[in-house]
Amino acid sequence: MNATAADLMERVLPPQSGLRQWVLTFPFSWRRRLAQDGALLGRLTRLVVETVLAFYAARAAEQGWPGAKSGAVTVVQRTSSDLRLNPHLHLVVLDGAWHEDGGELAWEALSHLRTSEVGEVLERVVRRMESHLRRSGLFRMDQDDDDPEGNLAASAVSGQALQRGRSG
Repeated sequence: MNATAADLMERVLPPQSGLRQWVLTFPFSWRRRLAQDGALLGRLTRLVVETVLAFYAARAAEQGWPGAKSGAVTVVQRTSSDLRLNPHLHLVVLDGAWHEDGGELAWEALSHLRTSEVGEVLERVVRRMESHLRRSGLFRMDQDDDDPEGNLAASAVSGQALQRGRSG
C-alpha cells in the first residue's frame, strides 16, 4: 500500500496539481452485497467517479475554462481498520483541471471547495445510485429510510492533507 501511494505521488499524479481525497462509505445494509458482487461495486464506483469529475468540469467551466478536465485515482477498501466488512471508496482527485491554452495543456487550480458543494455532490451520487439500483431491481431503497445507518456518507479532505513525497 505504501509503495503504491509513493509511486502515485512521485511518478503518476502531476506535481503541480493540488490533490483532494474524497471518501464514500456505504450503508451497513448494503455492505455484504457489495462485498460479494464486484460488478455492482464497480458500477457504483464508476457512478461516484463520474459524478465527482463532472462537478470539477462544471467548476472549471464556471471559472472560465470550458472543456477542462480533472482526473482521479480510486481505491476500493474492503474492510475497516478493525477488519470488519466495510467496502468503501477513497478517491484522490486532482483539485483543479487541465485545459488547452494556445495548443498547450495548462493547469488551473479551482477555487476553494465549500462544504455545501460536497453535500451537493453527495446528493447527486445518491440520486444516481438509487436510480441505478431501482432500475436493476437490486435494492429497495425505501427499506432503508428509517435506518439511521442506511444512508450514504461522504467527506472531502483538504488538498493540503495529501502531501507529495510522503508515502506514510
